[in-house]
Amino acid sequence: MRYVFILGRNPILSEAEILSCFERDGIKWMSHKLKSNALFVEIDRKIDLKKTMSFLGGTIAIGEVLFSGKKEEIIKMIMEKPIYFEKKNKLIYSALNYLDNENDFGLVLNSIKKNFANEGLKARYKGVSGTIKLQNGKIVGGSPEKISLRDKVYFIFSNEKEWNFGILKESYDYKEIEKRDMKKPYRREELAISPRLARIMINLAQIKENETLVDAFCGVGIILGEALLRGINVIGIDIDNSAIKKAKANIAWLKSNYKIKASDKLINDDSRNVRIEEFDAMVSEPFLGELLTKIPNEERAKQIIDRFEKLIISVLKNLKNKLRNKGKIVFSAPLIKIQKGRVGCNVGKIERETGLKLYAIENSCIKFPIKEFREEQIVGREIYVVSE
Repeated sequence: MRYVFILGRNPILSEAEILSCFERDGIKWMSHKLKSNALFVEIDRKIDLKKTMSFLGGTIAIGEVLFSGKKEEIIKMIMEKPIYFEKKNKLIYSALNYLDNENDFGLVLNSIKKNFANEGLKARYKGVSGTIKLQNGKIVGGSPEKISLRDKVYFIFSNEKEWNFGILKESYDYKEIEKRDMKKPYRREELAISPRLARIMINLAQIKENETLVDAFCGVGIILGEALLRGINVIGIDIDNSAIKKAKANIAWLKSNYKIKASDKLINDDSRNVRIEEFDAMVSEPFLGELLTKIPNEERAKQIIDRFEKLIISVLKNLKNKLRNKGKIVFSAPLIKIQKGRVGCNVGKIERETGLKLYAIENSCIKFPIKEFREEQIVGREIYVVSE
């Protein structure tokens, strides 16, 4: 089966999330190609697109490939084969272009137009509105809020050998995510990660339903809540008692608004010394250092990084012995903007002092840690995945 995933502002991180989900579920991929913010994959089975979309954090929409072949074959198939499967004969449609030649996209649009004319449909083309600024600075069309406004959104994606034409089937439910984030009792906007990033990190950990996840720096419980919604049992630890109280209130709110079957346990303690039961994965956003309002010099940035390294190394050394076989630890680390770029942690030092190793996704070129930041941010993140 062939699919195209339309990704958000950090395509490399989103690709890592999708491939991690495939690994977790035993799905094998024969090929995958990332182009701009679109990931083409060919996998060994059909997947439930609605369910898949519901737990991904870095994907805007998922499409299914209808036709694959050479350029001339695809143009002919678009004109002659069914591409609209609804009963109403009036629609507004759009198309996403992942071809190398802009003139070729015009041929695709013309073929779609002819198909609809032959079917007697009252169809009007309107480009996808809204834009996303990718982490690399590129601007692409199709924001999460706008991409689902059209009756149909098609896509055309080319790789080295062939074209792939298809239709988007599922899109990101941004209203539901916004509701969970904005209506819960407690938020810590300047400290907590977004539900979107929490989802991504949980998926990178490849943890499954009914297993147990630990968040060693749980704060008000963003990661815990997203895990509970997936049927994952959680243990949250935080040295700040007020944060634990707020996490309890947020989880209680979640249970009153959603069907939660998984268990939760909150512990007010220091994760460098805490004693807990065995668990299957750890997913955490530690304290990334003080809030900075201006770009620090390199020496100041390295001081912040050094304190973080000491903290995370102590926590990992304490908790790794309770991690069940082949479990993964996912955490964010500070990536600080200085005059000459950005500085982050010493990967070799973390590996050396903890005995853990950076995880590598098989049959991919993805390397952790993966940078996650916005250009205007002074303190961004690097996302680590480590295991024994």
